Amino acid sequence: MSLFWLLDYVCLALLLACAFLVVVLRNLSGAVMALSATGGLLTFVFVLLGAPDDAHAEAVVGAVALPTLYLVALGKIRTDVEDAGDIGEVDAHPADPGSGS
Repeated sequence: MSLFWLLDYVCLALLLACAFLVVVLRNLSGAVMALSATGGLLTFVFVLLGAPDDAHAEAVVGAVALPTLYLVALGKIRTDVEDAGDIGEVDAHPADPGSGS
């Protein structure tokens, strides 16, 4: 097995790990960073496969522009909610039916 095959398999494993992190991370900023890493690794895979035009497009869009737009959007929608009652939510834990109330 040549070095290039080994490099392909390592890139594939890292790409799958980053994609898995995008899905399972609860921290949205961390998920966006994992998405950016996925775009960067995919750029490297395109270079290995000999597709420089696709690699340039993926580097610009997948590794830079898209994560930047996501981070800007996340920064704009973050708000502080002090109490669940302020936004009209009902009590998440109703009274215990066995308590007689």
